[in-house]
Amino acid sequence: MSSDIVSALNIDNQLTTKKFLFVTKDACSDLNFFFSDFLSYYLRKNYSIIVVNLAQSCSHYTHLLLKSGINIKIIRDHQKVAFVDVMLEAGNLIESAVQTDSEEIDLFNSLNNSCNDTLCLKPLYDCIKRTVEKISASKPDGFILFIDEISMLMNLGTSLRAIQPFVQQCYALCSKFTEIPGNLLVGSFYDESDLENKKMANYLSHMADTRVQVQSLKTGYSKDTDGKITIEVKNKQDCASIKQKLFFKIGDKGAKLLTLGL
Repeated sequence: MSSDIVSALNIDNQLTTKKFLFVTKDACSDLNFFFSDFLSYYLRKNYSIIVVNLAQSCSHYTHLLLKSGINIKIIRDHQKVAFVDVMLEAGNLIESAVQTDSEEIDLFNSLNNSCNDTLCLKPLYDCIKRTVEKISASKPDGFILFIDEISMLMNLGTSLRAIQPFVQQCYALCSKFTEIPGNLLVGSFYDESDLENKKMANYLSHMADTRVQVQSLKTGYSKDTDGKITIEVKNKQDCASIKQKLFFKIGDKGAKLLTLGL
């Protein structure tokens, strides 16, 4: 039985591989425990992290990792953590729109023109690429490109036709365009009743090497568990996969995974 996130994902045996992990949550759960355990593990292994925060602030992730014993303020000076602060840019765009009629170029400027434009996320990708290149110059053992909630782009009016090539480019950035091994970690809200959201989740699930679903308990509150987690690790060469269905309990030192039925 896997007792923690790292063991369940078999990360120790895949440190140098270039993988895509897609993680979803439902309306009554969150992914903080998963992100915290996953990112803190890699930071301790001399990996660098690029955080593309679409849903949470930089301070949120600073506090989240601090609880795991990682002080971002210290390691950021050594180029081990970099933020592509999308929330800040979105706020600047809104403020600019209120104060002036000028169309200043920023991460979200192209969204003003057409939400169906497949190139509308290119400014965001270009910013991510520059950040990856800067991080790679410090010669870490590898890097994680972390996009916290890709579904937020849909909430901003971006079409699935634009999100698909954007994620493909980010994955290629990790797997092909750098000598340093990179992994792509993408989080998302999953709503089965939302057709476009469901299409996006299905597409990214097919594309990913590892698929993780975090779900709340159907029975409601339990003192023994906080929810259910399903982890599917694919072997694309053999067209096979290994799936685990576990309960999880969040504690002060991370999440503990429990076998179903115990």
